[in-house]
Amino acid sequence: MSLFWKLFGVQVLSAATLVAGVLLLMRHQTATSFAAYVEARERQRLEEVAERIAEQYVQTGDLAVAARALREFRRRGALPPFTPAGERWREPRPHRLRAPLTLLDARQQYLAGAPLPDGEGLRVPIVDGEVTLGYVARPPLPDWIAPDEAGFWKRQRQALLRAAAIGLPLAALFAALIAAMVQRPLRRLSAATAALARREFGLRLNADRRDEFGRLAADFNTLAAALERFDRNQRQWLADIAHELRTPLAVLRGELEALLDGVRPIQPAQLRSMQQEVQRLGSLIDDLHLLSVVESGGLRLQRERCDINALVQAAAARFDAALREAGFALELRLAEAELPVHVDAQRIEQVLGNLINNALRHAHAPGPLRITTAGAGERIHISVCDAGPGVPVEALPRLFERLYRVEAARSRTEGGAGTGLGLAICRSIVEAHGGRIAAQANVDGGLCIQIDLPGAERDP
Repeated sequence: MSLFWKLFGVQVLSAATLVAGVLLLMRHQTATSFAAYVEARERQRLEEVAERIAEQYVQTGDLAVAARALREFRRRGALPPFTPAGERWREPRPHRLRAPLTLLDARQQYLAGAPLPDGEGLRVPIVDGEVTLGYVARPPLPDWIAPDEAGFWKRQRQALLRAAAIGLPLAALFAALIAAMVQRPLRRLSAATAALARREFGLRLNADRRDEFGRLAADFNTLAAALERFDRNQRQWLADIAHELRTPLAVLRGELEALLDGVRPIQPAQLRSMQQEVQRLGSLIDDLHLLSVVESGGLRLQRERCDINALVQAAAARFDAALREAGFALELRLAEAELPVHVDAQRIEQVLGNLINNALRHAHAPGPLRITTAGAGERIHISVCDAGPGVPVEALPRLFERLYRVEAARSRTEGGAGTGLGLAICRSIVEAHGGRIAAQANVDGGLCIQIDLPGAERDP
């Protein structure tokens, strides 16, 4: 069964249940109100008859004679005084407009009028002063309904049936409209989802609606844009990897062919060149593997409590000689107090090493390389800033993309170009620790990398 018919059936069933409940409630309410009205009217009539009987009793001294002097009892005097056992009394004249009356004595024994059927009925006392002479009674309301009352009931039933006959088709019509309104956007969403499965990521839905379907369409468009961006990045990623692998492989192939063909003699220089290309391939493969592990959430962090200042000092010590040889002046501006963090010390040192190594490759000496630490509330801040050259503003958001380089044609002999994965690895490791990393222009004209990590609780 399609969604349309499911929604249609549920709506029609709900509407039919609601209409039936309303009609039954109206019927019950009408019956109750009408019964109360009839009872009040009959009680008033019996009270008038009781007053007249009391007036006649003053003249005759006999309650039965006083009752038969009234029109209500005189025309019913021929009625049989008893009803056969087990049978309900029936009015022999079906066109009478009022229920027959019965006269009872003070002990509520039958005296005159129509015998009462089983049931209490409606009874009004006949009072002379403070003395109860007897009772005037009539059959219970369900046992005797006057023709005008029966006509009222009939008209009420017809009105309720007409309301049901009109309400149910209208409910079915509105159910069909509601089902169509729900099904139409779902069909569009289903078709769009099938298009995504066919890798048609450029498809977008109309998200002008302000209801849940509009939000769903907007979420679909966001998903489609993300998939489109992911697909584009994956294609670029594969192309970049192929390019990065092709270059050292081409160098190795050329060197090996030259050696095999005897064009070049086997010398240590050629062997060192091939070794460097093999190392470059190994570094690229190691970085790719590490990046894939981190981004897939498979990196296991060996967290421990440590001081971020100590980690910065350890990373700076490893690169101190290389920095001095390259002509950089290393400046450490560390916070005076301890800055405790709960991190994987080896991975954070790897991040710091990548940032320092990145400055060694791309910054120009002489110039300072400044590393600063600070604490603000529950966060720890680290910045690694060089003196230039800077990075164009439009390139700052892309620095942490895989294999992205500001200068795509940078010579591999100038500063020793890396794999292009260092900053991407830094971002993944920092985010795995619950931190953030960002790039911004340095006030001195260079590049500044900002790291924000959650701090650990200080010892009391």
